[in-house]
Amino acid sequence: MVSLRFWLCSLLALPLALAGHGGRIPRSYIIELSDSQTSADKFVTNLNRHGIAIKLDRDLSFSLFHGGSFSLSENTHEAATVKRISSMSIVKSISPVRELHRPQRQVSTVGDGLFERDAQLRKRASPEDVYYPHVMTGVDKLHKQGYFGTGLRVAVVDSGIDYKHPALGGCFGKGCRVEFGYNLVDKTDDPYDNCDGHGTHVSGLLAAQANNPYNFTGVAPNVTLGHYKVMKCHGSSSTAMILEAFKRAFEDKADIITASLGLYSGWAEEPWGLLIEKIVKAGVPCTVAVGNDGQSGMFLSSNGIDNPAGTGVGSFNNLYTPMILSRGTYSLGNGSTSEFGWSISGQSDFANGTYQLYPLSLNSSIVGDGCTSWAAKTDLSRKIVLIRRGGCNFQIKQDNAAKAGAKNILFYNDRPGVDAFEYKMPGLVGIGMVPASTGAKWISAAATSNITLHMVSNKYAKTIYSNEVNKQAGGQVSDFTEWGPSNQLMPVTTISAPGGFMLSTYPLALGGYAVESGTSMATPYMAGCIALMLEARGKISPATIKALFAATSTPNVFHDGVSASPYLASVAQQGAGLINAYNAVHETTLLNVSSIPFNDTEHLAPAWIQISNTGNVTKLYTLGHTSAATVYTLSNNQTVPQTINTGSFMDRNTKYASIQFSKRIIRLSPGKSTVVKITASPPLGLKAARIPIYSGFITLNGTTDSLSIPYLGAATSMRNVTILDKTANYLASSATKKRVKSNDLFVLPSPNETAGAQNTSNPVFNVRLSMGTALLRVDVKANGSVVGQVAGFPKTYLPRSVDSIGVRPVRWTGQLAEGGFVPAGTYSLVVRALKIFGDPDVIADYDVVESERFRVVYAGEKKVKRVVRV
Repeated sequence: MVSLRFWLCSLLALPLALAGHGGRIPRSYIIELSDSQTSADKFVTNLNRHGIAIKLDRDLSFSLFHGGSFSLSENTHEAATVKRISSMSIVKSISPVRELHRPQRQVSTVGDGLFERDAQLRKRASPEDVYYPHVMTGVDKLHKQGYFGTGLRVAVVDSGIDYKHPALGGCFGKGCRVEFGYNLVDKTDDPYDNCDGHGTHVSGLLAAQANNPYNFTGVAPNVTLGHYKVMKCHGSSSTAMILEAFKRAFEDKADIITASLGLYSGWAEEPWGLLIEKIVKAGVPCTVAVGNDGQSGMFLSSNGIDNPAGTGVGSFNNLYTPMILSRGTYSLGNGSTSEFGWSISGQSDFANGTYQLYPLSLNSSIVGDGCTSWAAKTDLSRKIVLIRRGGCNFQIKQDNAAKAGAKNILFYNDRPGVDAFEYKMPGLVGIGMVPASTGAKWISAAATSNITLHMVSNKYAKTIYSNEVNKQAGGQVSDFTEWGPSNQLMPVTTISAPGGFMLSTYPLALGGYAVESGTSMATPYMAGCIALMLEARGKISPATIKALFAATSTPNVFHDGVSASPYLASVAQQGAGLINAYNAVHETTLLNVSSIPFNDTEHLAPAWIQISNTGNVTKLYTLGHTSAATVYTLSNNQTVPQTINTGSFMDRNTKYASIQFSKRIIRLSPGKSTVVKITASPPLGLKAARIPIYSGFITLNGTTDSLSIPYLGAATSMRNVTILDKTANYLASSATKKRVKSNDLFVLPSPNETAGAQNTSNPVFNVRLSMGTALLRVDVKANGSVVGQVAGFPKTYLPRSVDSIGVRPVRWTGQLAEGGFVPAGTYSLVVRALKIFGDPDVIADYDVVESERFRVVYAGEKKVKRVVRV
């Protein structure tokens, strides 16, 4: 059988638009050339000479890749032109350019740039100046040993950087902390940013200098930073821009490349993942964020790390919750005054003055506080209403408060920290939030005392830096970490690092410092740890680096954001667990793998791992394994992966894989190696239709150290998994949006008219993918035979649907992929999605949904000739 990857390269690669998550950029393609002697410019010249109107947008050629991103002329027929180009012997692959949007932001608190007053207040945080993420990972110990990333060049691909920030060196260019980079948005040499902040925050986690009011340093403050700006202010990027950034970073001799962005994929064949594979094979490790849509369930991953060559990074929460807050004061009765911190919401602000606190409830654990209409017992115009978060959204709480006469609201959180939220109900003046601890303290005091708040406008309020113990979720897997595995059942998260509640640098114009959460924060942290390892151990391969960090990481239990469970979190979520940088740097036992994918029941095979002793003492290991939670992808009788808040998501069962070893006791003299065969038997008694994912950790318990290797598999055959959600795939009318009935008539706009005709409508097939598919066809059927495909099909390497994508509408104009239009008549549309691990040449390997038969005619046309017949 021909390789699926190369079979699909011969097809038209025109993906469905993914709303908000990687919609295709019209008529733009990444083309890889097989001939290194042919430049991208020469390729364009040759095509133009043969009548193909194409323009070079970005030359992506360098030592590891030959080709570029190109755009087709508006006057060319897109599908026919792409098919013609892809058939050329010089073309290795052709893929659409896709749009990337910035990661979901979880900004908690932002400073105000007045650092001199912050410096006076930062000691409030804790008895000592400690950056707790470094304590969690052993980075503090490496710093004490003198490892700071000296001599390493780290490239950050992100939204730009405020290199004028004193904690990032204050300048750009030779001799500066930020020494190299490029602005791919504006095509200039200056990657400066003062309007977004994401790239500046990411860079500070990696390399912030200690000369800051909060007295923290990045993981590797002595590295030389490069920054490649690929995001517009409040805008988007593209896969072509990302590829060029990685190309430039490699050519600029970066030792490590890190990127905290991506889009849904699930397939190793995406161009970005393939380029990362080439760069990693050339000796440069690449770290990529796995994404922040953990609530959306399993089989959801980013295109940068679906290729297993890169290092996908998940997030753990900081042990403490840092907060940069505006300062207020309060008094109980006629007692002394105490200070408190609060954060502002959106564009609202409090007027300078004194207010009475009006708690809506004296129950500090109430759920749904303010979620239903309520009446005030007094005039609220000079009061601040205190409302507990949770039970409904902020808009509902604000609406009910405004209707009750409130002018000012302070929410108190029901989770660690404080969150920024933008919505402001008309009629309200000041809206803010205080930490849960402050709210609970006030509620307790309000039972016996009146509470008076003294507020200063956020524009003039001093700043408080608070650092509270995260009792709820500190040190746990962040619930926003996106779940794998990839569609080919590879673990997506390789390793996890601190990413929840992270204090770092921010553009000076936006406040100078901020607290953010996300796998975006964990990823540069991981890159910094790699820099420390390379400084300590010298040049070693990316595969060895991954294996060392994975083997020495610490797996943790599952945490849903509220409470911990008594079983280990799935490898599909946490990967190898939380990094232990100190142990990884000093480990002398080397493994040749960072994880073991046991695949599905149809492709189950043993794994062989090599264990090498590079130390100077003999080591004795006993092999075993520890099971993690077995997770059902689907709810009962459903075909779309369940979300994490579904009651059955973590169905507790005690069915785990059994693991067999060719040898259990290993004795290794210095310089010696051995190979162990590991065989897995998937757990029995599970509901295969729900796609159970089992996982765990191979353990090597030794006399001097203990290591672990994550493993993962599916206790089902993925070829039997439903791809097309049968409840959501149906034909509708573009005019009425209603489902089509058998023999309904569509009057299509005439293909011969440029102006839109009145009273016309198109058949729209609403496609919802339960799981990803490597190939999606929409065939046109007449009189029992397929006459062609809908224009723009087939489409390749599509991710599964999620709430933010949902249904993908396929609007048919009557045009076929080959360029012609069908004549008036009766037709049906047949959607065919290739099953995971399916053979594109085997009919039985497609999931199929056929529409009702419907009739089409063209407005004002008596006859339309079909140009091509398949």
